[in-house]
Amino acid sequence: MTAVSAAAAWWVGFFAVIRHRGVHHITLEPHPGTLHEQALGTAVGTVAYGMATRVIEAALRGSVDDPTLRAAYCRAIEAGICAEPELPRLIDELAELRLVDLVSTTARWRGRFTKYAGGTGAGQVE
Repeated sequence: MTAVSAAAAWWVGFFAVIRHRGVHHITLEPHPGTLHEQALGTAVGTVAYGMATRVIEAALRGSVDDPTLRAAYCRAIEAGICAEPELPRLIDELAELRLVDLVSTTARWRGRFTKYAGGTGAGQVE
């Protein structure tokens, strides 16, 4: 989980650093608007929980019934459910295509891939 969290922070940080070279995820116009520090923290948490959920799912498929692993899985799912209502606002603030793709494809949420269109084919409006 430590490696997953570090990877989430690294990728969000990397895309935030090069964000000024990206395009808005809907308009494909360069130079998306301002980004607040809190949004980056929320993005890191969202990506970390999404990645952790997948790692724990894989571990559960390959192991005997481990109550500690099941509890960790439940916590990761709960965190994703709690974050879900904020995802549309977060995506709007992140705005940049690479950040939006990272957050929206990592997080498990029902609104994923809807209401934003990218020029890459990923994330097109359904």
